[in-house]
Amino acid sequence: MKETIGWGILGLGRIANDFATSLRELPDARVAAAGSRDIEKSRKFCELYGGKPYGSYEEMANDPDVDIIYVATPHNYHEEHVLLCVNAGKNVLCEKPFAINAAQAQRMYDAAREKNVLLMDGLWSRYFPAWEFATDYIKKGEMGKILAINSATCWGFDARVNRDPKGRLFDINLAGGALLDAGVYSLAVSTLLLGDDVYPKTINAFSQMGKSGVDEMDLISMQYDSGVLFTMICGLPGNLHETHILLEGGTITIPEHRKPETVIISGRQRADDWRYSMSRSYHFPYPTEGFQYEAAHAHDCLRKGLKTSPRVTPKESLILMRICDEVRRQASFTYPFE
Repeated sequence: MKETIGWGILGLGRIANDFATSLRELPDARVAAAGSRDIEKSRKFCELYGGKPYGSYEEMANDPDVDIIYVATPHNYHEEHVLLCVNAGKNVLCEKPFAINAAQAQRMYDAAREKNVLLMDGLWSRYFPAWEFATDYIKKGEMGKILAINSATCWGFDARVNRDPKGRLFDINLAGGALLDAGVYSLAVSTLLLGDDVYPKTINAFSQMGKSGVDEMDLISMQYDSGVLFTMICGLPGNLHETHILLEGGTITIPEHRKPETVIISGRQRADDWRYSMSRSYHFPYPTEGFQYEAAHAHDCLRKGLKTSPRVTPKESLILMRICDEVRRQASFTYPFE
């Protein structure tokens, strides 16, 4: 692998700009190319971040200077664009949600395996130092076993305002809705802490559908064979981003869990007296939007010759998609293109 890894950016919206800005934090990363259906948009992007502009995704995917491509298009295009890049022999980091459903995710991983390239789920929250600290602390067992997990991811739209059905999150044709855009962050807490191949014993979901036909809010409860209970809420309205992990000896709270910089550990100094409580906060500040952590992990995978990520495995991507499929099945909610 080259000393400096060249990134191609496919799809040039807000997230792509955040990602390219974050790449500046890595001395071994550079933007090699940018692809859009609008060449002027590509040119403006490359003026800011460097690289060669392209007016088509196909041309960019075949640029020999590109080592790995970040797919940042709307959810409904992920499979199409990942397959385009993979079939061009390119390594790929795909923005979450990895796919629309489990069948798509399976086809994407199958294609990457056939072409012998890295395909990685860009589950942004997974790579932050705060989550590494929290998971390591739980594994030490100082507070015992996990009993329950509660997580919320709500985007903060004002529910009193008319929704624009053409807006990405409210557009059923662009795979809008709360579950795939927000809920995946909360669901991923379960697979992180309980195992990348552990499917819930029971799933009970309640979805509130909006006028545009997408799920605007979802409430999900799950139970595992281990006895662990998992509850979550995700929504387009509301403004809440917090995870609570209840253990035998206390609680770990992660505010802003999708891009965390704080972990709060609370419990009792004396198990027999509630008056003797303690709370400790640990801080992990970071620059920019934090995409540098997943990009650095992708670099590590490339240099080790890995074709899948050990941090977000294909098993985990598929379980997350299977859970989402079941939640939408219970709501009788499908997208027109499925």
